[in-house]
Amino acid sequence: MQRKLKKIAIVLTISLYLSFWIYTSLEMKRVTKRRILHNPMEYRFIKDYVISPSERFCQKSPFVIIIVTSYVGNFELRNMFRRGMPQEKLESLHAARIFLLAEIPPKVKNITQSLIEEENQKFHDILQGAFTESYRNLTIKHLMGLQWVTTKCPDASYILKVDDDTVFRFEKILNILLRTIDDDDFIMGYMLNNTEPKRDNTNRWYVSFEEYPNTEYPTYVSGWYYVTTPTVATKLINEAMYHPYFWVDDVLVTGILIGALNIRMIQMPDEFWFEYGLNIMIQTNREVWGIEAFNQSYVIANLAKRT
Repeated sequence: MQRKLKKIAIVLTISLYLSFWIYTSLEMKRVTKRRILHNPMEYRFIKDYVISPSERFCQKSPFVIIIVTSYVGNFELRNMFRRGMPQEKLESLHAARIFLLAEIPPKVKNITQSLIEEENQKFHDILQGAFTESYRNLTIKHLMGLQWVTTKCPDASYILKVDDDTVFRFEKILNILLRTIDDDDFIMGYMLNNTEPKRDNTNRWYVSFEEYPNTEYPTYVSGWYYVTTPTVATKLINEAMYHPYFWVDDVLVTGILIGALNIRMIQMPDEFWFEYGLNIMIQTNREVWGIEAFNQSYVIANLAKRT
């Protein structure tokens, strides 16, 4: 009987060992597979700058850093931002703002680098990456802005990311942050569900099946207006290196990466949004964007820009 019990004990021990070894091996393969760097060269530009704000930019430890994605030639839109909310106003609200630009495309003749440098010498608020302006480089520009804030302004409480054709009432978002947010692990904005890739190759947002094979994008937060924290931004930068590069920036950054990190998504309150596109307003009434309109509006987001 003792010999039989001993054999059973040996068999159970071996079985448990084999089970543990198989489980460990599979888990190691899964983790190793997940942590393989994908296209790391695609992300090298997020730390390479042609122009960057001075080291003193964040010396006052602003509460919110506003990063504005802007096409290099959009001088008028950037100046509207500056007139609508000048530097003195930003400082009174414990905020700071930078514009995210890339290099001038080779075929563009009406913009010069000297004009961009003059603009920065006057306003000291430009972060220009060492890559060319292109829809295909939007993800690099997006991550560049997050990367810069996390390294240069780590003491900021929040990051507000907007596009240069989005108008917003800054005091409104401050009230929301102070009233509703109680941790650092979140992203808040206009959440989009069940959106499909554009498969019409004449559309500027056309995505091929090779680039994105699924029929739907994951839930994501629209990139033209969202709020998060430097803590989340750091996680996003680190996580991006382990995912294939995808040029539709908000789908990757606020959808795929946020989902992989299991970051909490918060829908911006409904009353915060208007259904008017800024581009449409500029075309129909250029006087509508003035200082008063900028300061009194909530968010006028260009909802039609991706149709």
